[in-house]
Amino acid sequence: MTSRNTQPEADDTAAFMALLMQHRHRLFAFIAKQLVNPADVEDVFQKTSIVLWKKMSEFDSGGSFFHWACGIAFNEVRNFLTVQRRSRLHFDMELVELLADEAQTEGELSEARLSALQHCMERLSTRQQEILRRCYTGAATVTEVANALGRERGALYKQLARLKEKLIDCMRTRLAQEGVG
Repeated sequence: MTSRNTQPEADDTAAFMALLMQHRHRLFAFIAKQLVNPADVEDVFQKTSIVLWKKMSEFDSGGSFFHWACGIAFNEVRNFLTVQRRSRLHFDMELVELLADEAQTEGELSEARLSALQHCMERLSTRQQEILRRCYTGAATVTEVANALGRERGALYKQLARLKEKLIDCMRTRLAQEGVG
């Protein structure tokens, strides 16, 4: 990984692995949108991971890891399809390019939505954030959360509905301000 100051190789490797683990599901989905057979997706994902590992020193840490990795994944998909041309079922390269562009756009939209959600969550009160965290990130049921908070289950459901609507409105506004569809 390219950086302005010299860091030990172990730090670069750890940082690279953290980025790969952070984006692995999106990268896998990017590949899956371009191929038909799940086994082929797995193979290309593995090949892509190997190429990413070999080329990690070429990654500019100031850039987007996901976009860089998608470029490599796209090339691996293209290479795979070139080898598979004799197969009865294959996508033409124009379609593969269209699917790759669409997958990357969807990834960017997902990032924008997640960023907007985080922004909107921070605008909620600490108590509201705690209620959402308990209901949606823990293993507890809404009934268990209501009991723990000393509230009626129905009242908690109503509050959750209001909080979700507040978050949706906030996210729509935030995305519109950022020019994201």
